[in-house]
Amino acid sequence: MKISSSYLYNRSLQNIQTAQSDVAKTREQIATGKSLVRPSDDTSKLRNIEMLESQVRKLDSFDRNAAYLEDRYGLEETVLSSASDILIRVKELAIQAANDTLSVADRDIIAVEVSSLRDEILSIANTRDVEGNYIFGGGKTDTQAFVKSNVTGKVSYQRDNRETSIAISNERALTKNRDGTTIFQTAPRQTQTFTLNGLADDGKFNFKVGSAVIEFSISASDSVETVRSAIEQSLEFSGVSGTAQAVTEDGVTSYSITLTGVNSNASNGVPVTATSPDSNPLTVALSESETQSVSFFDVLDDLVSGLSENKRGEIGRSVSELSALQERLSINVGQVGSSLNNLERQVDINASIRLRIDELLSTEKDLDYAKAVTQFNAEIVRLEATQASFAKISQLSLFEYL
Repeated sequence: MKISSSYLYNRSLQNIQTAQSDVAKTREQIATGKSLVRPSDDTSKLRNIEMLESQVRKLDSFDRNAAYLEDRYGLEETVLSSASDILIRVKELAIQAANDTLSVADRDIIAVEVSSLRDEILSIANTRDVEGNYIFGGGKTDTQAFVKSNVTGKVSYQRDNRETSIAISNERALTKNRDGTTIFQTAPRQTQTFTLNGLADDGKFNFKVGSAVIEFSISASDSVETVRSAIEQSLEFSGVSGTAQAVTEDGVTSYSITLTGVNSNASNGVPVTATSPDSNPLTVALSESETQSVSFFDVLDDLVSGLSENKRGEIGRSVSELSALQERLSINVGQVGSSLNNLERQVDINASIRLRIDELLSTEKDLDYAKAVTQFNAEIVRLEATQASFAKISQLSLFEYL
């Protein structure tokens, strides 16, 4: 191997440059507080850091979704609780209006208040969030959910029944918007038709179906229309919504009594009590029974109509239907509250996951200052020693040994 003075200079210069590079790198790590200053420092560690940072970005997205849902659910819980309170007030007014002591004028006053409360619930059903979206419009949130017809005055749902969800974790998503018909549900309305035979003599008759008691008095000389009218008047007086029709076949007249909103397990052979001692035997048969689903706002409209027209039967029927609406609305309020609880638990879980990821990131990215400072001091000493050695080696020459 040929050794020359230039070789010694070059090797010494390389050692100094290497020591200076190590000092500069450690100084930069200490200044930034990061163990990885540039990607080329450690590619395997860089890959781990990128994976962990990707998980952090996901958690950031989940947290934003959770914050949005928290505001949305809080708004829903508030407005639905208000709607439930309003329904309770409407039911109280309906019970008050069903009292026999109230006059027509009193019921008119109640009708005005119920109409106002109905409009308030309609406003609640069309509530918007901070972004202007209708929160009970299903998948279509840009236009009004419940619309009142200018012609008929009926309220109808104009949106769809689609519900969308947003993710709050890798495995979990919660409903973002709700279907209005699921929130403002229908009430069951039962219609039963009875066929009554044997009304031919004088007497006072007592017809009982479920909790409804219908009493009417007729005379043998009464016409068919008079008897039918007497039955309908007794229905109204008893606070039962219903109608009566007369059917004559082969000279025999029977009466068909249709009751609406009366829940009964009546079947063929339901007794009808006749108080007249000479009354002919009576028979009653349940000829038809049907249960309809009445929309939320139709129930309220029918109550207003019953109050305005002083129909106690419709008022009494509305009481049970309002109870069904209020019960179902309360269930929805509970479901929103449950969603809020589920959301809070998931937020806590996400926070725990974030803490663990932050710890792993800190292990990969953050600098061990004690170790770095010790290494920096050692590199400074090595650099100074290398520089001192070069100063002495540069004074030597091979010609001195010749």
